[in-house]
Amino acid sequence: MYKRGAIFFLLPSLLGLAVFFIVPFGISVYFSLIDNAVSRQFVGLGNFIDTWNNQAFELAVRNTLVFMGVSIPLNMLLALTLALCLKPMRVGVRRVLMVFFLMPLVIPSGSVVFFWRHFIAFNGMLNRLLLTYIPEAWLGTEWLPTGGWLNSDFAMYFVVGIFIWKNIGFNIILFQAGLDFIPREYYEVASIEGAGKWRQFFSITLVYLAPTFLLVFILSVVNSFKVFREIYLLTGTHPNPSIYLLQHFLNNQFAMLNYQRMASASVFVFGFVLVLVFILYRLQQRQTYI
Repeated sequence: MYKRGAIFFLLPSLLGLAVFFIVPFGISVYFSLIDNAVSRQFVGLGNFIDTWNNQAFELAVRNTLVFMGVSIPLNMLLALTLALCLKPMRVGVRRVLMVFFLMPLVIPSGSVVFFWRHFIAFNGMLNRLLLTYIPEAWLGTEWLPTGGWLNSDFAMYFVVGIFIWKNIGFNIILFQAGLDFIPREYYEVASIEGAGKWRQFFSITLVYLAPTFLLVFILSVVNSFKVFREIYLLTGTHPNPSIYLLQHFLNNQFAMLNYQRMASASVFVFGFVLVLVFILYRLQQRQTYI
């Protein structure tokens, strides 16, 4: 009886999952295995080989891996540090600071783009601050990118900064929830046994935060693909080569109606994320048993 009731309540969610995720992904796999949408001839791994050898795809993969390899660990490290700093504070102060960190999540993308476009433009606030506090006689003005910071060699730094600025607040909340679930008795016993703060951090905090780390990492990977919205509005379909990401590649292939290459790239991304999450899940499980 209870199982039937559970299935009844889960049915709308399962139906939505099938319609909006499973079925579209199955269609993408199908398109990745045929030559085109007209003749629909089976080509096996031909589309995957063509996509893998594409220079734009190679550039997008390299930039995306660099972006994720820098932004996700840095975001998680800063979020954990801030969560640890906020934990001993009073509830009122903590709430005020959390509102400040969560503000970027509720600001519309148009306002975010408007702010960053004027902040990092050639005549923007950032360059004015730099010229104000760094004498022009020291460095001159030739080091300032005339096309804006997102069209320079420093573009990736700003993309990472935008990602951290927008997502760090949500990660702080997740880490705070994980810290609250760690019993205080563990720290009291460790303190009685003579363990210092660093030993307690590595032996208790990090160990019992392993499930939270896995959750934050998965959500950070998902959110790292969402940064394309702001970057696209700031730079368009063909940005500086250093910030040409997989999302740009997929969007451009869709615009050119090259569904086979787009579907193949999507399957590559799905496989990479699936393998990465599986490895981290196994590591987390092993850490839990230890």
